[in-house]
Amino acid sequence: MVNLIHVKIITLTFKVMRGYGTALKLEGDKMKRVLIVDDERLILDGLSKSLSNEYTEIKTIETGEDALKEIVSCFYDLCILDIYLPDINGLNVMKKIREISPETKVVIMTAYHITNEMTQEIEDNAHYFISKPFDLSQIKVISEMALSGEGKDARRSKRIPFMKTIVYFASVLEDEMLKILNLKGDIVDVNDDGIGMKTDYPLKTGYMVRFPEETKHDLGVVKWSMSTGGGSYRVGIEFLKRSV
Repeated sequence: MVNLIHVKIITLTFKVMRGYGTALKLEGDKMKRVLIVDDERLILDGLSKSLSNEYTEIKTIETGEDALKEIVSCFYDLCILDIYLPDINGLNVMKKIREISPETKVVIMTAYHITNEMTQEIEDNAHYFISKPFDLSQIKVISEMALSGEGKDARRSKRIPFMKTIVYFASVLEDEMLKILNLKGDIVDVNDDGIGMKTDYPLKTGYMVRFPEETKHDLGVVKWSMSTGGGSYRVGIEFLKRSV
């Protein structure tokens, strides 16, 4: 007998991991504005080409100072922001964006290790976090989710430390095949919107997970994931509220 929860996970996973298949058409055909901030020209060109469509206007910037000038001068729906910029730390830029334009969603990216303190700042202020190198299709789907209003904005309440080992299911793509894995993880903190967890499996942003019955919500999506070394990973998971 097929588990209906697994069917829902499969459906959601194909949506997130395969993309929507067409350019995102927005209400009233309103153009969405996306600001990409990185000091690597290849990253800027690749993301600009990947995210461009008839409904999206892309602007690329190489410094934090110029990024803030753009945010002040006009509204951007989404900012994809690297942490290590040549002039200003990207996390400081992120927090200024939250002050200047709180409706702008922020996706943070970096190729470097981030500390627990940096993780907290990202969780509190960003919409998603993605590690470099990344698959362009992956960040395209994350951007479309943010622009379409799926998921939440930056965390609205702090998580409470909560230590518990759980068994969970994750719907993942391996070798171009969809698999549902039975995995173990250690919850480290929790609030009404999601949990922080340590796990030995390299969960990626956008992966869907199912939690055991004793948790408040049974479905979630990986919002960010990073390696902590030694084959261990720290992930932030946002709960998905199921409609009745």
